[in-house]
Amino acid sequence: MRFRYHLVDTLPPLAWCARIPKGTGLIDVFHGRGVEIFPHSFVEGAWDGPFEDGAFAMAKVIAGTGAVVTSESVRFTGSTDQLSPLFSIVHPGVVFVSNSPVFVLKVAGERLDPIYPFYTYDFLCIWRKGLYCPAGNLKTDSPNPLRVHFSTVVAIDPAGKISYSAHTHPGPPEDFAAYRTLLDEGVAKVFANAVAPNRSTVYRPLAAISRGYDSTATAVLASRAGCREAFSFRDSRAADPIADNGEENAKRLGMACVSPERWRYLEFKGRTEPEFAMVAKASQNPLAAMEDLLPGRILVAGYFGDNIWDPCRSDFCRELSKPWIRTAGGLSQLEFRLRAGYLLFAPAYIGARHNREIHSIAISETMRPWYVGGNYDRPLARRLGEDAGLPRDSFGTKKMYTAHSHISEKTSFSHEAWMAYQSFLKRSHSSVPWISYQSWQRLAQSRHFLWRNFGCRHYRYVPPTRWQRRLSFLLNTHPRLLSWETMFTFQWAVDALAPRYEFSHGKEHEPLAHFPPLNAVVCS
Repeated sequence: MRFRYHLVDTLPPLAWCARIPKGTGLIDVFHGRGVEIFPHSFVEGAWDGPFEDGAFAMAKVIAGTGAVVTSESVRFTGSTDQLSPLFSIVHPGVVFVSNSPVFVLKVAGERLDPIYPFYTYDFLCIWRKGLYCPAGNLKTDSPNPLRVHFSTVVAIDPAGKISYSAHTHPGPPEDFAAYRTLLDEGVAKVFANAVAPNRSTVYRPLAAISRGYDSTATAVLASRAGCREAFSFRDSRAADPIADNGEENAKRLGMACVSPERWRYLEFKGRTEPEFAMVAKASQNPLAAMEDLLPGRILVAGYFGDNIWDPCRSDFCRELSKPWIRTAGGLSQLEFRLRAGYLLFAPAYIGARHNREIHSIAISETMRPWYVGGNYDRPLARRLGEDAGLPRDSFGTKKMYTAHSHISEKTSFSHEAWMAYQSFLKRSHSSVPWISYQSWQRLAQSRHFLWRNFGCRHYRYVPPTRWQRRLSFLLNTHPRLLSWETMFTFQWAVDALAPRYEFSHGKEHEPLAHFPPLNAVVCS
């Protein structure tokens, strides 16, 4: 098997899509200018090993995505932290794989179901299952689902047979010192890889910091590995605009910090909302204010810290599963990241498959001095912060979510974006038969009624059993619910972003002569 690369200048810099016809041994890879390409591999990411070795498929920590080809198969890898997943579509004679759901739908000639209202919930269901679900399905309007692969290696052989595996992972930590070393080494190696001199694009670290536990702890790890820049949001709609602002702690850690306005994206007149609309709840729209600063960065964020550093949860988040989670935090920035050209990295995932050992460390007697009591208590994160010299009352006092903006309320849209969304609904639903429209609406109402009245009303921190994974929204807390009007933001996002994946102006590394058109099916 071998790659055949096609550079398309108009694509988002970090986007790629591979087309693997069965039985040919040739793999088309269409990619943006920021993807690093080599004869036997390509990558948009950084990992815990030397860049020149190109061994990201065997990495224990990788931020980003890529693929390696051998004589036996091609191995596609998503990030170890679930924030940069893979997407695939299987046709009878060809397989498509991409780091963008919009891109793979476009190249495969598929489209989402315009009236299906549960995409946000389906995404969350797959996200909750972690490595128990290496290939989750999202509905399309054909028999070929859009498959989602979080933290998974997808291998495809010349005959088109697909297999899934997890990344390798480091050995378990024995105590807090060993765990901190594991985190420190993972972050330092990823940072070193990201600025390797033989890269075509280097990625300098930038830490997101608030006054919460998770971003503070990851900012500490980033600063220990040499990060000297950070950002923290201000919230002009809050009674105290800087209540969750971590600028003072960033300065204590030796980092220069900027403080953009959380709601600045509303000034962009609808330009950025579709890029964050695939996940309507816990959307990272505020990141649009950082667009000028993010290109060429590796953004260090606190995602997953609430699961692995909270002693109530860490004993049960086996295989990266989290049956109690209500939103897929961090995932919404996927298309924005590919266009803006930055990597996303969550250090809390390092070694997280050893959740039980990490839990044992957190509840050990040696960690007692770092417990403060209450519902918001994370001794591991607190010790990381306080050992770095941060005052006890300067972080970890209240959870505020200032980096989020739910795209499920009119007030979270700019006027232009709201009008564009309403226009999309009118256009996409105009061809839906009345009986079908009413049936789906009533089904959505019925599910909401069922979850509210017969499901679990509180977080349940329990093992991810088969039934917990299968009936997650009944046996555990239901997702944050959407109104009928805002249940179609995923379809809107795909529709609005599809034009950026057109191929009208391409430049190929090798000519496309004698290659079948994109909409053809190649059979073995």
